[in-house]
Amino acid sequence: MPPLVAIKHHDGIISVPQGTLNDWPMAQFASTKDRGIVVKALGLELTSAFLAVFDASTHQIIGEEALLRASIRRKALSAADVFKSAQGGGCLVEFDRLCRSLHLMNHLAGSNKRRTLFLNVYPELLMSSGTQHIEAFERILQDQGLSPADIVLEIFESTIPAGQTAHLAQAIKNYRARGYRIAVDDYGFLNSNLSRLLTLSPEIVKLDRVVMSTISKEPAAQAQQLLCQFVERLHDIGSKVVIEGINSTEQLTLAQESGADMLQGYFLSEPRYLNKDSFVHVLP
Repeated sequence: MPPLVAIKHHDGIISVPQGTLNDWPMAQFASTKDRGIVVKALGLELTSAFLAVFDASTHQIIGEEALLRASIRRKALSAADVFKSAQGGGCLVEFDRLCRSLHLMNHLAGSNKRRTLFLNVYPELLMSSGTQHIEAFERILQDQGLSPADIVLEIFESTIPAGQTAHLAQAIKNYRARGYRIAVDDYGFLNSNLSRLLTLSPEIVKLDRVVMSTISKEPAAQAQQLLCQFVERLHDIGSKVVIEGINSTEQLTLAQESGADMLQGYFLSEPRYLNKDSFVHVLP
């Protein structure tokens, strides 16, 4: 089975993964000038925006996180609501796979496809994906000159099913053996669990934006100490640290002095469509 299928479009040809077409035979793909590749499925119009990930030392953009943009009759919907609807409809895994394929297609259409692509993935997908799907996804990467090492699979800690940590850890081990890196996102928010983090052993931990928002309200010296301790603890377990939610000069200074490895936030760069802006700027 070919990993990519050419779909004719009035602006040319769109290469769509065969597995995606199997999951969504009625999906309609199109290429737009302002938003890149879009797909209509479940009555929704979906596309990808990307948020830059900066190296804290060099201030260069080293990757981009794919973010789902969804709308119905031109009314924007939150990604959380869309995924909740897919879960209620019993098609969460298939929908997650559709979004991952869409993000990859838009990433490859950009001018900097050699940058690391951070993909948000639901734990259920990692735990349910068979070898056939994994290999098909990797053939797509190989056809475009990429490898699993160019991909970081992000898991929102809050979405990890109760009692499934060991099962998820085994799934992560299988993906890691193929070359993927794993990130745990939204750490430090609500039910964060250091024991669970040790079991999953992610290469990257992304501190939830609530951490920066909360700590930055403290006096400067105390805020710096708290954030440095947070980052140091995560370094001690072998994970690199991304600080999210940087929205001011003061927060940027705090993050840069914390010892974190990577930075994200609207103060540095807002989400945008790759074909509209190629992320050529760097940190001030």
